[in-house]
Amino acid sequence: MRNETQGSVIALGTFDGVHAGHRALLHQAVELADALHAAPLVYTFRNHPLSLFGREPRLLMTAEERIAALTAMGLPVAADVFDASYASTPPRDFVRMLVERFALRGVVAGFNYTFGDRGAGDTALLQALGQEMGFAVRILEPVSYEGEPVSSTRIRACLEQGRLPEANAMLGMHYALSGTVAANRRIGHALGFPTANLEGYGNKVLPLPGVYATRAFVAGEVFNAVTNVGNNPTVEGRVTTVETHLLDFSRDIYGMPLRVEFVEFLRGEVKFSGREALAAQIASDAARAREILTKQAELRFTSCFRYGILPWCKNR
Repeated sequence: MRNETQGSVIALGTFDGVHAGHRALLHQAVELADALHAAPLVYTFRNHPLSLFGREPRLLMTAEERIAALTAMGLPVAADVFDASYASTPPRDFVRMLVERFALRGVVAGFNYTFGDRGAGDTALLQALGQEMGFAVRILEPVSYEGEPVSSTRIRACLEQGRLPEANAMLGMHYALSGTVAANRRIGHALGFPTANLEGYGNKVLPLPGVYATRAFVAGEVFNAVTNVGNNPTVEGRVTTVETHLLDFSRDIYGMPLRVEFVEFLRGEVKFSGREALAAQIASDAARAREILTKQAELRFTSCFRYGILPWCKNR
């Protein structure tokens, strides 16, 4: 049985997306903690370190989503705010802080992990400091997908380039945006396809502009849906929006939390000749989304039945 006096094994990283590579790293941290009779712990920063220098990328998860995802894996999380003090901390002092603050017994980090002032610390230095300060070090080799390392940067690029299957495969789940349903111009309602306009999803990556088969989670229920990401050129839109039409749904959900999972890319953004042509295309998009999502649900149910995990499937 682990307890506080046994010290900690820390998984180090930013963990944006908590993707397949991150999960492999977390598994290694748990394995090393068991071997050392220590407690596993995730150490990260709430904000992306580049945000301090005005170069923060669009992210795969908000800080709250990332910490929730890590916690859901059964690991406690220590998340500090990366500020000017951390940015100027010499690598040795950063590691000494971990040793003193967490009774460090071991660390696990990715092959490209850097730390300390201007990222001067690398995995070679981390291993040397482990020998000097008396803690174990495991460096995780890259986890690959289609011959290239899985990384948050690569997943962001896939989303922005419309390569949704690759992004979802590396994430190990469907990419999602969460926020609140806000009033917009109600053009979808006028066309016969009312949409939920999503706002408040933070500094997250938006998939390539276009139309997607999606799943919408609202009020504890999940609905098949079709989502448009873009500026609606047919109706002279001026800003990029994320608008979701929930299939077989007619309730008022303004002001309610909404989560949209992107399942499959249907088509790129197009400027149609007018509203009638747009409405006809939305009807076609909705029919195709329904077909795709229904087929996926049937396949998932068949797999769950075969492997005897129906209760788990019903909660997905």
